[in-house]
Amino acid sequence: MPTRARAVEAVLRGGAERLRGGVTPAAGLLAVVLLGAVLRSVRLQQLGDFDFDEVASVWYARAAPLDIIAAIAEAPFEHPPLYYVALHYWVTWFGESEPVVRWLSIPFGVLLIPATYRLARMYLRPWPSVFAAGVVAVSPLLIFFSREARMYAPAALFGTLALWLFERAMRHGRARDWLWLALSIVMGAYVDYTAALAVVAMNLSLPWRYRAQRRRVLAFAGLELACLAVALPWILLARGVQDSLPAFGTGSLGLGLIRDVAASAWLDVWVGDAAVRGGGRAGALVAAVLGVLAVGGAVVALARRTAGLVLASVAAVVGFLAILLIFDKDYQARYLLPAIPALAILAAVPLQLTPRRVWMAAPVAAVTVVALAGPVYASRAYYDDYRRGDYRSITSTIEGLARPKRPGLDGGKFRDAVVLAGPWQGWYWRHYFPDFLEKVDVWFLPEEVPPAVTAKDVNRKLQRAVDNHRRLWVVLAGLEQADPEGHVEAWLSSQWQARSEVYRNGVLQLYMTNQLDLVNRRGHVELDGDFEMKQIQYTGYRADQGPREAGDGVRFTVFMRALRPVDYDLRLRVWLRTPSGEIYAKDVFAQDHFLRRTSEWQPGEEHRLRTALWVPAEAEPGTYEAFVAFLRPDDRPLTARGEFSGMVHPGVDYVLLGPVDIMPPAVPLANEAELREAIGGPIR
Repeated sequence: MPTRARAVEAVLRGGAERLRGGVTPAAGLLAVVLLGAVLRSVRLQQLGDFDFDEVASVWYARAAPLDIIAAIAEAPFEHPPLYYVALHYWVTWFGESEPVVRWLSIPFGVLLIPATYRLARMYLRPWPSVFAAGVVAVSPLLIFFSREARMYAPAALFGTLALWLFERAMRHGRARDWLWLALSIVMGAYVDYTAALAVVAMNLSLPWRYRAQRRRVLAFAGLELACLAVALPWILLARGVQDSLPAFGTGSLGLGLIRDVAASAWLDVWVGDAAVRGGGRAGALVAAVLGVLAVGGAVVALARRTAGLVLASVAAVVGFLAILLIFDKDYQARYLLPAIPALAILAAVPLQLTPRRVWMAAPVAAVTVVALAGPVYASRAYYDDYRRGDYRSITSTIEGLARPKRPGLDGGKFRDAVVLAGPWQGWYWRHYFPDFLEKVDVWFLPEEVPPAVTAKDVNRKLQRAVDNHRRLWVVLAGLEQADPEGHVEAWLSSQWQARSEVYRNGVLQLYMTNQLDLVNRRGHVELDGDFEMKQIQYTGYRADQGPREAGDGVRFTVFMRALRPVDYDLRLRVWLRTPSGEIYAKDVFAQDHFLRRTSEWQPGEEHRLRTALWVPAEAEPGTYEAFVAFLRPDDRPLTARGEFSGMVHPGVDYVLLGPVDIMPPAVPLANEAELREAIGGPIR
């Protein structure tokens, strides 16, 4: 290392400091560690259900260690096995509840705070190093993943420890430093591949060290080969690595994509992922302050030729993100985790240049407050009502409202079916609904991903489900991988959708299938000269059938055509009016089974529109009245003129179809209001 750089680093690593009042850096570090521990522990009980990746962790962890290794090795796009093996022993000792499983990640997230301090002390004075540790302590992104049942917090810790131990080994050359460095590299590599980014950073820094530290550079090269030999068996064994290679080059790094990712990443790295940070200007202000400090620190580090390892760490993460985009991987904020400790250290460099006597001056104090309190404030919604997952709400809704097989009757159409459309939903499903076979039939679509489903697969499976069941619950999740061409959505458009609810972990829909119980209304009705109808069918009153049960859907089929081209998308509104005057209503866009809306229709083409209206199990019994209306984008209804089955419509805003008799459900079904209160409802 050049003499000038040594002198600079000697100054930067100055001795113990005290702020006014006698507060030492050790006390400051303890305070930020305690703060980080509190932020990582608060509201853990209320964080919600597992998301999919966490469920996968628990399911792998249920197996014996050797079985875990074998299963992970065969699974495409999987992580190394060390975290799953550790989780196996954790859940064996403490159980599988969500808070308990997530607790395993918290110590790693807390230990990252002092690890960042130790790395920072290789370049900075004590108090700027405490500042860097504080940025890590309050980092919303690190807090989020320190509370997740995944391997990302341990990987960030091992990567940061490896950087610190590498710097120690290169400076002192002690055998114990090399030994601990090798151990941290190997353990990090077997926890998650992102821990290897620290090794990339080490190699990027070697050219600047070779002249002054040739022997230690060569020693590190030998250590690196030894670590590679230890990691090589897994690399050769694991399908996850091999299966990802053909995807190289399928993505592109256009300027638009780079701009969008950079804009998101800059906020994500300082104030957390969009899922946890609030709106408004607070997040942008905090990101701007910390970003300016980090950029300033990088400029100083480059000018003074110091902290090259930290700069190399940031460069390695940026390069890793670019490679993932080239592999056509969607950007995710978690890819930035390894860079946060390095960026925190760079953000502390400008404070390093501030004389100690002005550290308590108003401008410096204000920057410090914004940098440390700002991220917590910007992500305050995360500590209020945020929930990680809600798949239990999906399964509980189905369990409470599904109709089981009726005693003495063939299961067939008297038992609901569930279609799980999306990769690996079976793990979710079995975790939160283990006794589902006593209640419903389940169809998986597809059985395994990749490859994605084809139109033939969708038609074959869903047609069989429809032929055997009168109601289909459909759970959609991860369709970008399972069904990128939308075959499932297109097929389902030919059925009667009675419910559609969006949850954090998926979309829950209910479809009514084709039953010969519809009442016909025939005639001719024009809608403002734009459309005409000659037939409507609905689940209405029939003398040869009993009343319809609550806790079910009332179906509507509208046959209509465009009389002339229109430039707007029509909405169909159906509603039922109860004997007491209560209204159950639903709006849907008028689209045919090719998913074409009215602005795409050609004059003369006949289109069949299908939908269904849900009547809750607790709805009052009696004779309802059914209505249909058609709305422009500005909510103005089209005027109906004509006649259906003797019912004249002389220029009104709706079409009256007739009576629907509703009786209480013949099988016990949940009260939806009570169900929502107990398990939570959809987010929209």
